[in-house]
Amino acid sequence: MTARHRGAVLAAVLLVPVLSACTTVDHTSTGASAIPAPTGSPAPAAYDLQLRGVLDVANAQTGQCSVPAPPTPDAAQQASLCSADRTLLYTLAPAAVAGAEVSSVEAVFSSARPVVRVSVTPQGGAGLVRLTTEASTASPPRNQVALVSGGRVQTALPVTDTIDGQVLEITGFDSIDAARAAAALLGPSASPSATSAS
Repeated sequence: MTARHRGAVLAAVLLVPVLSACTTVDHTSTGASAIPAPTGSPAPAAYDLQLRGVLDVANAQTGQCSVPAPPTPDAAQQASLCSADRTLLYTLAPAAVAGAEVSSVEAVFSSARPVVRVSVTPQGGAGLVRLTTEASTASPPRNQVALVSGGRVQTALPVTDTIDGQVLEITGFDSIDAARAAAALLGPSASPSATSAS
């Protein structure tokens, strides 16, 4: 799995089975087509998605990863969260991008491939630049960016260069249904305040 922005490459290891074998790409071209949303679906008020720097990662010990997952933490605070498969425990920096800074998460076709597109606001884009600039010059595990949703680290991406766009695409899905399932993991929050920065 890799991530690219104008030639910059990020290696990624996804911890969620539905997201496995995917690539994350900062996408600025117009060659993508959206998959129509189901009719009657209300527009989301906020997304339960945070992008955070990884401070430390260790194997989770018995009892460290509760079932069900805890709520997504306050974006302004450091957090300790488990991976989606509950095998790793991450210590995370405050969120650089969170909640209202995510403008959409959708399954689309890009260059005839099913992808999950995550679009962020200009403020979210500025946070993404800061986050990936810091991570790209750090040593492991601080060179990773974690995508947090549902109280779990859904994936952590090692960063090798700054991403300076407002659109990320996660690619490599076998079908549009797999992309939709992954987008649902990063989708709207029932409680928008849980992901908003204070």
